[in-house]
Amino acid sequence: MFADMFKDATNMVRDYIAAHGVEWQTIIDEKSFSETFSVKGECLKNVPRGYDPAHPQAEYLKNKSWYLEYPVSDDQLQKDSFINFAADILIRMQPFNTFLNNALIDFVMPKR
Repeated sequence: MFADMFKDATNMVRDYIAAHGVEWQTIIDEKSFSETFSVKGECLKNVPRGYDPAHPQAEYLKNKSWYLEYPVSDDQLQKDSFINFAADILIRMQPFNTFLNNALIDFVMPKR
């Protein structure tokens, strides 16, 4: 998810992480997740105003966007087993995606 262009969405995710820090940490610390992914995103240097710099997830509150990256080689794409491989990776991502979806449940795209 690249939310830095939508300030409201960014704040909604930060608020949700701040309020559901244990759930967030459980997701990213789960073995099959942590062995496969790291949470990335564009970050601020400091925790934004209004958020506790001592919060256990303070490093993630600095983010302006959150995403997971999983490199796939050309060789992996050519294998007959790629669909099963991709399904496994997507299943591992699912709790993270669900968390972000829950954070953004009330988000409305701005109208032009």
